[in-house]
Amino acid sequence: MKTSVIISNLEQAINQVFENDINLIERGLNELNFNSLLTKYLRPLYDKFDVDNEYNGDQLKVNDRKALDIAKRRMVEIGISPKETENYRLTPDIIVHKRNTNDNNLLVLEVKKDTNSKKNKEFDLLKLEHLTVDYLENHYNYKLGVALIYGTKENAGKYVLRFFQNGRQTKSDNLK
Repeated sequence: MKTSVIISNLEQAINQVFENDINLIERGLNELNFNSLLTKYLRPLYDKFDVDNEYNGDQLKVNDRKALDIAKRRMVEIGISPKETENYRLTPDIIVHKRNTNDNNLLVLEVKKDTNSKKNKEFDLLKLEHLTVDYLENHYNYKLGVALIYGTKENAGKYVLRFFQNGRQTKSDNLK
């Protein structure tokens, strides 16, 4: 699937959340609520894929859980104290993929409200870098990673997308 189609589908689903459920966004309810709504609107757009939120399975790992080896220096830069001997378990907010394999990882989304802390937003960006590249134990290699920051209360209906491919943040016009 072309990256332009993935982005178009994502924007269509985001707009459906804002059109149909804006009252929930204006109230600033939990981000998990937004994610479940977005997942609901994404599913019909990806009939040949699985669309899951809070999915942490990985059959290639011994314990069947997603985890990343993240550069400790980068974690310190954003204010997170790295653990010396651990890789980082993670549960992406929303993924479009085929279950039981890492060969068809299409889209990984990390979603934050505009009121979330800068540190949490930065950690999401770091995770997206690692989820879109294949090296070390990070074998997920999603075709596209997206950080979605959406407005709440008086900013409801506004959002920003940041794109990742091949382990790097990139502008939408540079996507492949």
